[in-house]
Amino acid sequence: MFLNQEAGLSVKVEKPKALLFADFVGIEVTRTRAELEEIDRLLSESNKDMRRRLSLSQPVEAYDHIAGQDSIFIRQLSLSAIVGINPHERLHKQRLVLDITINLQLQSKFVLVDRIPHVFNFRTMVKTVSDYVESTNFKTLEALIENVAAILIKECKAPKVWVRLLKPSAVMFSDTCGLEITRERDFEQIKKKTKTEKDFAENIWNIVYLGLGSNLGDRAKNISFGLDSLCADASVSRLLDTSFLYETKPMYLEDQPNFLNAACKITTTLSPTGLLTKLKQIEDLAGRDFSAVRNGPRPLDIDILFFNNAEIKTEALEIPHKLLHEREFVLRPLCDISPNFAHPTRFRTVSQLLNLIINTEGYDSGLNQMYQVTPFGKQIWAWENRTRIMGILNVTPDSFSDGGKYTGVLAAVKQTEKMISEGADIIDIGGQSTRPGADTIDESVEISRVIPVVEEIRRRFESVLVSVDTFRASVAKAAIDAGADFINDVTGGEFDPEMIKIMSQLKVPVCIMHMRGDPKSMQSLTTYENNDVVTEVRHVLANRVKKLIDQGVYRWNIIIDPGIGFAKTAEQNFTLLRDLNKLTEAASPLARFPVLVGPSRKGFLKAGSANTSDPKERVWATAAACTASVKGGAAIVRVHDVREMRDVVATSDVMYRVRTRKAAE
Repeated sequence: MFLNQEAGLSVKVEKPKALLFADFVGIEVTRTRAELEEIDRLLSESNKDMRRRLSLSQPVEAYDHIAGQDSIFIRQLSLSAIVGINPHERLHKQRLVLDITINLQLQSKFVLVDRIPHVFNFRTMVKTVSDYVESTNFKTLEALIENVAAILIKECKAPKVWVRLLKPSAVMFSDTCGLEITRERDFEQIKKKTKTEKDFAENIWNIVYLGLGSNLGDRAKNISFGLDSLCADASVSRLLDTSFLYETKPMYLEDQPNFLNAACKITTTLSPTGLLTKLKQIEDLAGRDFSAVRNGPRPLDIDILFFNNAEIKTEALEIPHKLLHEREFVLRPLCDISPNFAHPTRFRTVSQLLNLIINTEGYDSGLNQMYQVTPFGKQIWAWENRTRIMGILNVTPDSFSDGGKYTGVLAAVKQTEKMISEGADIIDIGGQSTRPGADTIDESVEISRVIPVVEEIRRRFESVLVSVDTFRASVAKAAIDAGADFINDVTGGEFDPEMIKIMSQLKVPVCIMHMRGDPKSMQSLTTYENNDVVTEVRHVLANRVKKLIDQGVYRWNIIIDPGIGFAKTAEQNFTLLRDLNKLTEAASPLARFPVLVGPSRKGFLKAGSANTSDPKERVWATAAACTASVKGGAAIVRVHDVREMRDVVATSDVMYRVRTRKAAE
């Protein structure tokens, strides 16, 4: 018993040997003086009739469905299961010890009836957990403990659980090793289990996950058409999130073209059957032949994967999708959006279901390989293959390195032809200088510089990809309308409030860069908290990525740029190059986003002859920076000297990118 003047009175009761394989079970409650007085009133003699009526009526709800100040607990529950990755650990079951605490808010009026609520029933709870644990054969304690927590939340209706899992035999010279986790119910996800169409009220917003695929025609355009058609009426359906895009080999019927696959999260007022009808209409408009062979080629396929947390099974519809647990091409995109979403019937999260597939004996990463891709016009770029080269074409009179050289259309086209012949994958056209101290020109001037060049390049070189380097929405739209394929915004969509809307509407790849201030002020804004430029850049870019996705920009169309040379000191630029991989490491919110790096000829490059004031003398220093970029995982390097950097990047790919990819496989 513990008395706290502010919180009230806490009482803990433990019952040793209440269960055969646990040391004890118990309960702890905390009540204020006012709550205790209410309980006393309910228990008074004057309320006997009310108590009698309650005991004969429907059972009183035992607890509020929130994580409150009360708790029930089980300590030292001893079980046995196969768990581990070593061969000897896979042969025999090993002893495991579980401690469990469920946090809830018990109803004071429940003292009026002498019943055991489901959440109180220690024996039922322990049997549920024990039967599950002793039937498993996980390779890691992490996977096992996550699933135990999921079962407690789903089956035992726990609002919040704390679980500790110990494995006494894990380490020879230690008593035990283990881990503990806390998990709480997601009330957006865990709703009343629904079985029929009648369970879905009209005009209620539901959370739905969809899988999308296409292997006929313009595959990326087909998927975009599907999303646009579904969310055309925002009062009915809205897009919340999208995955990355993947190119995958066909499953089931293998003699057909490769698919593009993605997943998305939407909110909709449609019922499951209403949504299914809408999706079939969209597939029909996209040209799908429903009389064709099952699992055969199709321009558009949209499946309902999850609908809230519902379980529905009819002749026309089964939710959750009955085959998603065996489909890597579904689970991997889902992991981009909601890796911790728990499958309502399999008691595993999406990420755990994916891990079961890729860790299954006989899984061949070569045969099952999925390539993360980005569509550029009619081209599909697979990022795992090689580092791409972006050639810089400044049609400005005042750029720091080549200002004034390519201001005419003919000069710009000639330089474009040269860079294409030298190996450029994309031409980046800029009409507004962003060098330190540069003046901001009028947008009409920028348009007059950029658009004629874009039009002429597109006319002469149909297959080359063209990027527009601008922070103005009007310039971006005009360039895309003129034939450009890609928007490269050094302000990350922050300068022009219309830019993100244009990015969302145009459905083209975009690059968002980290920057502070503007060209005139940025070099005075180089102070970062704890001088940790990597953490700051990662945090800012993650927030900007979220902002883009929230406003409808597809995740697969977003590329990030750490902003080398923008609001950074020389040392901070080198730190970013040195630790570039930390921006997109597995635990980062930017994991898997392609990275563009632009170090070319910039003033912080001070090796050798680059100490001179002439930027063209920094070619070899640029080569070193590009090598570091490839090593750090860059997907694109933006350079002036295409021919030289082509060889640098190709060699760096052999040293770093290929080796990294094989290690990952």
